[in-house]
Amino acid sequence: MATVSKDEAIIRSSGEAARAFTDWYYTQLTDGKPISSCYVNSNAKYLAASHPPADICINGQVVATPEEWEALLEQQRLISFTQQKGKVKYEVEGFDVHVINKDYRFAAPAEIVAATDAKMMQRTEDARLMMVVTVAGSVTFGGKEKGTPPKQHFSDVFVLVPNWDYVTRPKFKGHKRYLVASHTYRAY
Repeated sequence: MATVSKDEAIIRSSGEAARAFTDWYYTQLTDGKPISSCYVNSNAKYLAASHPPADICINGQVVATPEEWEALLEQQRLISFTQQKGKVKYEVEGFDVHVINKDYRFAAPAEIVAATDAKMMQRTEDARLMMVVTVAGSVTFGGKEKGTPPKQHFSDVFVLVPNWDYVTRPKFKGHKRYLVASHTYRAY
């Protein structure tokens, strides 16, 4: 059996992480569930290390917090003529991922920052990635209006950083493996 090189392992790991993130994120959007927990703004380790809040830009407009983005998403759900909630469906047509830092350690726990031992480095190797994930898809705005629901294409670009809570306690439920440090969304 052929051995997998370190670079191949990182490529595979980043692809799996990007798929897991996009599956979760767009399911949350479609189901109208909160997404703010996946941004660095909500993580105690990043806040304690004075990490800047996530950069969020929606259709050219800077959005200060993930909660403001959630409020904009709620407005998407309103049917224009009734002001009642309608269905919004996000469909991912494709995504791409590139690792931009294989050894990201900002806000990492002390044992990871100071790690020189091979076991610790190997255990956290695929968890210390900083990645850019580009997503393309379409969003359908449905509701009770007659005719075909309006549909738009969208593109999203995320910069993801490790969720150190997950890295230090991988069996801990409720934590995402990566958090959003930067997000740019464009619908067209």
